[in-house]
Amino acid sequence: MSGGTDSSVAAILLLEQGYEVTGITFRFWEEGDNYHLRDAQQLASQLGIEHIVYDARKVFKNTVVRYFVDEYLVGRTPFPCVKCNNELKWKLILQEADRLGCDKVAMGHYVNIIHENGRYFVAEGVDADKDQSFFLWGLNQEQLARIVFPLGGFHKTEVRKMAADRGFLKVSEKKDSLGACFCSSDYRPFLKLQLTEPDKLIYPGNFIDENGKVLGQHDGFPLYTVGQRRGLIHLNRKVFVKEIRPESNEVVLASLEGMYKTNFLIRDVNIVDAHPFTNKFDIVCRIRYRKQNTLCRVVFLENGKAHVELAEALESIAPGQTAVFYKEGKVLGGGFIV
Repeated sequence: MSGGTDSSVAAILLLEQGYEVTGITFRFWEEGDNYHLRDAQQLASQLGIEHIVYDARKVFKNTVVRYFVDEYLVGRTPFPCVKCNNELKWKLILQEADRLGCDKVAMGHYVNIIHENGRYFVAEGVDADKDQSFFLWGLNQEQLARIVFPLGGFHKTEVRKMAADRGFLKVSEKKDSLGACFCSSDYRPFLKLQLTEPDKLIYPGNFIDENGKVLGQHDGFPLYTVGQRRGLIHLNRKVFVKEIRPESNEVVLASLEGMYKTNFLIRDVNIVDAHPFTNKFDIVCRIRYRKQNTLCRVVFLENGKAHVELAEALESIAPGQTAVFYKEGKVLGGGFIV
């Protein structure tokens, strides 16, 4: 229970469906007044359910924030929400469920779970604008078997109305949270704050073109991401960050035409079911949360890696981000882009 609309309505619906509900709020990152925690506690009190607070700030900083910083320092673009889902949040909530003797765990995600041919799949939620299946490709079968998503069959407008109709007006009017919980705006000042000696790790280097010609100077490669167009250098043409080279502190710039690729590698691959993957271009690949559903074929390699070939070229495929595979609305798996 984050204190927001979605997790609050999820708890309300579970109670109405006859579940015995215990609320838990994880303290992952806090700056200033923690009104989210107070709101979650207040709602739990109104609902008459037990509420637990789990202080995970230390492990969150050592796991997710550390990963976030380290990825930029090696020239990749991190995806902290996926890292948190894969390695922290779901593990913690299932551990607490075991401690409390709870059979199921639930969150307010706009996602469904379906059971087919003996396997559990994350599936897209009804609300395409709020669907969060893209973030959950790392869940395993044991986890999926115990998860309930009460909001998967609703649109956000319906969820707000459900809260209001039940007298929870404050819950119904909550703003949606955007971005990483610890860094919702420009990551650059945050990154520097996390480094004890930022000047030794982030220092000027060269912008170069695809042929190695020096175009100008940048402020330090960790301050740039693949696909970035603004805040680069003044030229007589539009250029984008195509590649980041940490070893030489160089940032490669290219025109939009030079940003397209049809092939890339992924690592840390998690696949629910390998059977749908053939040599045909009939699997949907998504490399961004809300965009670019592109047909692909995938060849699985050793050591948790795979080669992805796209049916049509995509621009700005950023190392560190994730590729997620779908078929008929089901998440087949995914991995981190190399």
